[in-house]
Amino acid sequence: MRMSLTLAIAVAAALTSPILADTVTPQQVLTFSPAVGSAGEWYYNGAGVLSFDQSIVVDSALNSNYDALVGARVYLPTFQISGIPGAPYTLTPLGSSQITIKSEDNSVTYMTGTLAVGDLGTMGTVAGGYTEFKADISNLFVTHEGAALGSAALAILEHLGLPALDFDLAFSGGSGSGYRSFADMLDRGGVGSGGFSGAMSVPEPTTIVLLGFSGLAILRKRRV
Repeated sequence: MRMSLTLAIAVAAALTSPILADTVTPQQVLTFSPAVGSAGEWYYNGAGVLSFDQSIVVDSALNSNYDALVGARVYLPTFQISGIPGAPYTLTPLGSSQITIKSEDNSVTYMTGTLAVGDLGTMGTVAGGYTEFKADISNLFVTHEGAALGSAALAILEHLGLPALDFDLAFSGGSGSGYRSFADMLDRGGVGSGGFSGAMSVPEPTTIVLLGFSGLAILRKRRV
Protein backbone atom coordinates (compact mmCIF):
# COMPACT_ATOMS: atom_id res chain seq x y z
CA MET A 1 0.00 0.00 0.00
CA ARG A 2 2.80 2.38 0.93
CA MET A 3 4.61 1.58 -2.32
CA SER A 4 1.45 2.19 -4.36
CA LEU A 5 0.90 5.54 -2.65
CA THR A 6 4.50 6.57 -3.26
CA LEU A 7 4.23 5.59 -6.92
CA ALA A 8 1.00 7.55 -7.30
CA ILE A 9 2.61 10.66 -5.81
CA ALA A 10 5.61 10.32 -8.12
CA VAL A 11 3.39 9.96 -11.19
CA ALA A 12 1.29 12.96 -10.16
CA ALA A 13 4.42 15.06 -9.63
CA ALA A 14 5.75 14.05 -13.04
CA LEU A 15 2.50 15.00 -14.76
CA THR A 16 2.19 18.40 -13.08
CA SER A 17 5.86 19.47 -13.25
CA PRO A 18 7.39 21.05 -16.39
CA ILE A 19 9.56 18.68 -18.41
CA LEU A 20 12.05 20.43 -20.66
CA ALA A 21 13.20 18.83 -23.89
CA ASP A 22 14.85 19.66 -27.19
CA THR A 23 16.59 22.83 -26.03
CA VAL A 24 18.91 24.09 -28.76
CA THR A 25 21.22 27.04 -28.20
CA PRO A 26 21.24 29.94 -30.72
CA GLN A 27 23.75 29.25 -33.43
CA GLN A 28 24.45 29.78 -37.10
CA VAL A 29 23.38 26.67 -38.99
CA LEU A 30 24.66 27.52 -42.45
CA THR A 31 26.12 30.38 -44.45
CA PHE A 32 26.47 31.18 -48.12
CA SER A 33 28.54 33.95 -49.71
CA PRO A 34 28.40 33.72 -53.50
CA ALA A 35 31.04 35.64 -55.38
CA VAL A 36 29.90 38.59 -57.49
CA GLY A 37 29.65 37.56 -61.13
CA SER A 38 28.87 33.93 -60.32
CA ALA A 39 25.83 32.05 -59.02
CA GLY A 40 24.19 34.04 -56.29
CA GLU A 41 23.77 37.54 -57.69
CA TRP A 42 20.70 39.57 -56.88
CA TYR A 43 18.83 41.38 -59.67
CA TYR A 44 16.42 44.28 -59.34
CA ASN A 45 14.27 45.11 -62.37
CA GLY A 46 13.41 48.69 -61.41
CA ALA A 47 9.72 47.81 -61.00
CA GLY A 48 9.64 46.24 -57.56
CA VAL A 49 10.89 42.72 -58.34
CA LEU A 50 14.03 41.36 -56.65
CA SER A 51 15.23 37.98 -57.92
CA PHE A 52 18.16 35.66 -57.43
CA ASP A 53 20.16 33.17 -59.43
CA GLN A 54 18.33 30.40 -57.50
CA SER A 55 21.43 28.23 -57.17
CA ILE A 56 23.42 29.33 -54.14
CA VAL A 57 26.15 27.10 -52.77
CA VAL A 58 26.33 26.44 -49.02
CA ASP A 59 29.78 27.56 -47.85
CA SER A 60 29.74 26.28 -44.28
CA ALA A 61 27.45 24.50 -41.84
CA LEU A 62 27.85 24.89 -38.07
CA ASN A 63 30.96 26.95 -38.87
CA SER A 64 32.56 23.95 -40.56
CA ASN A 65 33.64 23.49 -44.17
CA TYR A 66 33.44 19.72 -43.75
CA ASP A 67 29.78 19.22 -42.86
CA ALA A 68 27.94 17.01 -45.38
CA LEU A 69 25.63 19.93 -46.20
CA VAL A 70 28.49 22.03 -47.64
CA GLY A 71 28.16 22.16 -51.40
CA ALA A 72 24.38 21.77 -51.34
CA ARG A 73 22.28 24.46 -53.03
CA VAL A 74 19.91 26.98 -51.45
CA TYR A 75 17.01 28.06 -53.65
CA LEU A 76 15.36 31.39 -52.88
CA PRO A 77 12.03 32.71 -54.12
CA THR A 78 11.60 35.95 -56.03
CA PHE A 79 10.44 38.93 -53.96
CA GLN A 80 8.14 41.88 -54.49
CA ILE A 81 9.56 45.01 -52.84
CA SER A 82 7.10 47.58 -51.57
CA GLY A 83 7.17 50.49 -49.14
CA ILE A 84 8.15 54.13 -48.96
CA PRO A 85 11.59 55.79 -49.13
CA GLY A 86 13.27 56.32 -45.78
CA ALA A 87 11.60 53.37 -44.09
CA PRO A 88 12.29 49.63 -44.18
CA TYR A 89 10.89 48.15 -47.36
CA THR A 90 8.69 45.06 -47.25
CA LEU A 91 9.77 41.91 -49.07
CA THR A 92 6.97 39.55 -50.02
CA PRO A 93 7.72 36.25 -51.77
CA LEU A 94 6.18 36.15 -55.24
CA GLY A 95 4.44 32.95 -56.23
CA SER A 96 5.85 30.18 -54.04
CA SER A 97 7.20 31.24 -50.64
CA GLN A 98 9.10 27.98 -50.25
CA ILE A 99 12.80 28.01 -49.56
CA THR A 100 14.64 24.74 -50.21
CA ILE A 101 18.03 23.12 -49.82
CA LYS A 102 18.85 20.55 -52.50
CA SER A 103 21.77 18.43 -53.55
CA GLU A 104 24.41 19.94 -55.80
CA ASP A 105 22.93 18.26 -58.87
CA ASN A 106 19.40 19.38 -57.93
CA SER A 107 18.13 15.78 -57.80
CA VAL A 108 17.48 15.43 -54.06
CA THR A 109 15.69 17.76 -51.62
CA TYR A 110 17.21 17.88 -48.14
CA MET A 111 15.09 20.55 -46.44
CA THR A 112 12.10 22.79 -47.10
CA GLY A 113 10.57 25.71 -45.26
CA THR A 114 8.23 28.65 -45.69
CA LEU A 115 9.81 32.09 -45.95
CA ALA A 116 7.71 34.81 -44.34
CA VAL A 117 7.27 38.44 -45.34
CA GLY A 118 10.32 40.41 -44.17
CA ASP A 119 11.87 43.86 -44.00
CA LEU A 120 14.62 45.19 -46.25
CA GLY A 121 16.52 47.94 -44.49
CA THR A 122 19.11 49.86 -46.49
CA MET A 123 22.41 50.40 -44.71
CA GLY A 124 25.06 52.95 -45.58
CA THR A 125 25.46 53.99 -49.20
CA VAL A 126 26.00 50.75 -51.06
CA ALA A 127 24.22 47.97 -49.20
CA GLY A 128 20.93 46.64 -47.96
CA GLY A 129 19.99 43.86 -45.60
CA TYR A 130 17.00 41.59 -45.11
CA THR A 131 17.55 41.37 -41.38
CA GLU A 132 14.53 42.64 -39.47
CA PHE A 133 12.34 39.59 -38.99
CA LYS A 134 13.29 36.78 -36.62
CA ALA A 135 12.32 33.14 -37.11
CA ASP A 136 11.55 33.95 -40.73
CA ILE A 137 11.57 30.36 -41.96
CA SER A 138 8.67 28.32 -40.60
CA ASN A 139 7.20 24.90 -41.42
CA LEU A 140 10.73 23.55 -41.44
CA PHE A 141 10.93 20.00 -42.76
CA VAL A 142 14.00 17.80 -43.10
CA THR A 143 13.36 15.05 -45.64
CA HIS A 144 14.33 11.40 -45.27
CA GLU A 145 17.23 12.04 -47.66
CA GLY A 146 18.30 15.02 -45.57
CA ALA A 147 18.24 12.97 -42.38
CA ALA A 148 20.31 10.27 -44.08
CA LEU A 149 22.89 12.73 -45.40
CA GLY A 150 24.96 12.67 -42.23
CA SER A 151 24.90 16.45 -41.76
CA ALA A 152 25.24 17.67 -38.18
CA ALA A 153 23.49 20.89 -39.20
CA LEU A 154 20.44 19.08 -40.55
CA ALA A 155 20.40 16.82 -37.48
CA ILE A 156 19.98 19.90 -35.29
CA LEU A 157 17.17 21.20 -37.47
CA GLU A 158 15.44 17.84 -37.45
CA HIS A 159 15.25 17.85 -33.65
CA LEU A 160 14.22 21.46 -33.02
CA GLY A 161 11.40 21.78 -30.54
CA LEU A 162 9.96 24.65 -32.57
CA PRO A 163 10.93 24.18 -36.23
CA ALA A 164 11.81 27.72 -37.25
CA LEU A 165 14.92 29.62 -38.32
CA ASP A 166 16.15 33.18 -38.58
CA PHE A 167 17.04 34.08 -42.14
CA ASP A 168 19.33 36.97 -43.07
CA LEU A 169 20.58 38.39 -46.35
CA ALA A 170 23.10 41.18 -46.81
CA PHE A 171 23.52 42.77 -50.23
CA SER A 172 27.00 43.99 -51.10
CA GLY A 173 26.90 47.00 -53.35
CA GLY A 174 25.81 46.70 -56.92
CA SER A 175 26.01 48.07 -60.40
CA GLY A 176 23.61 49.23 -63.07
CA SER A 177 22.59 52.18 -65.17
CA GLY A 178 23.39 55.22 -63.03
CA TYR A 179 23.73 53.05 -59.92
CA ARG A 180 24.67 55.12 -56.86
CA SER A 181 23.41 53.08 -53.92
CA PHE A 182 20.98 50.31 -53.10
CA ALA A 183 18.60 52.79 -51.44
CA ASP A 184 18.78 55.21 -54.36
CA MET A 185 18.09 52.38 -56.80
CA LEU A 186 14.91 51.44 -54.93
CA ASP A 187 13.77 55.02 -54.39
CA ARG A 188 14.03 56.10 -58.02
CA GLY A 189 13.13 52.78 -59.63
CA GLY A 190 16.58 52.06 -60.99
CA VAL A 191 17.94 48.77 -62.26
CA GLY A 192 20.81 46.96 -60.58
CA SER A 193 22.53 43.75 -59.63
CA GLY A 194 25.30 42.58 -57.33
CA GLY A 195 26.50 39.96 -54.89
CA PHE A 196 25.19 39.02 -51.47
CA SER A 197 25.75 36.77 -48.49
CA GLY A 198 23.31 35.03 -46.21
CA ALA A 199 22.81 32.83 -43.19
CA MET A 200 20.23 30.63 -41.51
CA SER A 201 20.38 30.50 -37.74
CA VAL A 202 18.63 28.86 -34.81
CA PRO A 203 16.97 31.67 -32.84
CA GLU A 204 16.88 31.99 -29.04
CA PRO A 205 16.69 28.70 -27.11
CA THR A 206 13.79 26.66 -28.44
CA THR A 207 12.09 24.46 -25.90
CA ILE A 208 9.08 22.17 -25.76
CA VAL A 209 7.47 22.26 -22.30
CA LEU A 210 5.06 19.50 -21.27
CA LEU A 211 2.62 20.81 -18.66
CA GLY A 212 0.88 17.75 -17.21
CA PHE A 213 -2.69 17.24 -18.35
CA SER A 214 -2.90 20.68 -19.97
CA GLY A 215 -1.10 19.38 -23.09
CA LEU A 216 1.82 20.91 -24.99
CA ALA A 217 2.91 24.51 -24.63
CA ILE A 218 5.66 25.61 -27.02
CA LEU A 219 7.77 28.47 -25.71
CA ARG A 220 10.51 30.41 -27.40
CA LYS A 221 12.25 33.51 -26.13
CA ARG A 222 12.52 36.08 -28.92
CA ARG A 223 15.59 38.25 -29.42
CA VAL A 224 15.16 41.93 -28.64
